[in-house]
Amino acid sequence: MLFDETRTIFRYFPEPQKSYLVVAPDSVQRAETLFGDLGIKVVTGQRFLGGFIGDESGKDLYVRKKTEQWCDAVEKLSKQALTQPQAAFSAFTKSLQCEWAYLHRVMPDFGTHFGPLEKAIKEQFLPSLFGSEVSANERELFSLPCRIGGIGVRNPESTAKSAYETSREASEVVVDSIKRNRTYNSLDHRRQIETAKCHLRIKQSEEDSLTLERILGEFDVPHQRAIKRISENKISSWLTVLPLSQYQFDLSAVEFRDALALRYRRPLLNLPALCDGCGEQFTVDHAMNCKKGGLIIQRHNEIRDALGDLANLAWSQVHREPVVREADEAKNIQALVADLGIRGVWQPQTLALLDIRVINTDAESHLARPVRAVLTSAEAEKKKKYKNACDERRAAFTPFISSVDGVLGPEAAFFMKCLIDRLEGKWKRNRAEIANWTRTRLSFATLRATCQCIRSSRKKWRSLGVEDGAPIRFALQ
Repeated sequence: MLFDETRTIFRYFPEPQKSYLVVAPDSVQRAETLFGDLGIKVVTGQRFLGGFIGDESGKDLYVRKKTEQWCDAVEKLSKQALTQPQAAFSAFTKSLQCEWAYLHRVMPDFGTHFGPLEKAIKEQFLPSLFGSEVSANERELFSLPCRIGGIGVRNPESTAKSAYETSREASEVVVDSIKRNRTYNSLDHRRQIETAKCHLRIKQSEEDSLTLERILGEFDVPHQRAIKRISENKISSWLTVLPLSQYQFDLSAVEFRDALALRYRRPLLNLPALCDGCGEQFTVDHAMNCKKGGLIIQRHNEIRDALGDLANLAWSQVHREPVVREADEAKNIQALVADLGIRGVWQPQTLALLDIRVINTDAESHLARPVRAVLTSAEAEKKKKYKNACDERRAAFTPFISSVDGVLGPEAAFFMKCLIDRLEGKWKRNRAEIANWTRTRLSFATLRATCQCIRSSRKKWRSLGVEDGAPIRFALQ
């Protein structure tokens, strides 16, 4: 009779053999007497929609089992991170931690049960990701969002309470409709969800800012400078995208760990004692500045080519290395060559000349000044060198200055804005997506070029030549 009424009123066809009746422990016998003939399973607790309904002991056991499964998953992912850290990081942040984030939303007051999971993250996953141990202050920093200096690996113990409160707030319309037998309004429900999400974003942003301010004083000055540079500039997009090879967003294990180490001024792994180009002591700052072997020029050319590829998508005429001024030995005038010439950037049919410079803002000569001041000063130097010659050729000049970790100077940032505007008009797509994609493409090119200065050899390679027109033959032994 009960199931017949359910079919009539709700048009729902329940199957008794697949149904569970959750009751209090002292009501089990009475429930079995009333519903036993229908084949319904009478229990004191049961999994429901990814959560658990029932007595506290059952909830506790359910959460512990889920935590054990996630600890095993973190352990397996940590082993994978030894050889493929970028893929493991993406799998963790895009997938795995979303699983317990969902449980946080449907289960109250269980944050303390995630202690073993947090221990596995701190002692296994993060050391595998970075290639070295992580301190308590670094763990707290890494739990923050990428945009303000972290890497988005949240602490599962600290996020449980706010996630559950937000879930309750978001579902108020549905709960009120069920409890008070009111008409359900889907529009009100969607509005309530957006309101709850907005409240969570504001609250989480305030908490993250307070956390960053509190732990910033625990680091020394070079680390503080690096963290502030991350939070004040948009240089974290490479951490938030999937490692797709079709867009060159995939990094090798060495490149990814080097990028993380440079981001936080951590020691790089397996560096040589001496520079193979000049014989001096090899450090990261030395690698960024040593001109032996042509790696600094290759770094410059890597970014030039990436920027030229992006410009080709937006404008029809892009020239590489246009000659601004010819050399004149009689007047002791050297030739002046720009890096890129792009027609139509600032005015139709007018050539815009770009010259690129990549600066190590952490060099000793720059440590006393803010990063922005270093980049602005370099722009002024470029203009002093190129501006008059470009004006004589009736061309516009734009200095494109970037740091080794991807911070753009003011004029370079404005050029990228114009590039994004142009692509938005051509592609008719969401501006935020285009902006993220273009900045990420440039970020990966900068990271690869920087890693090349650290890891590549500064010795010239010698190839076997050809004698009397006959190639040298190798005997197979």
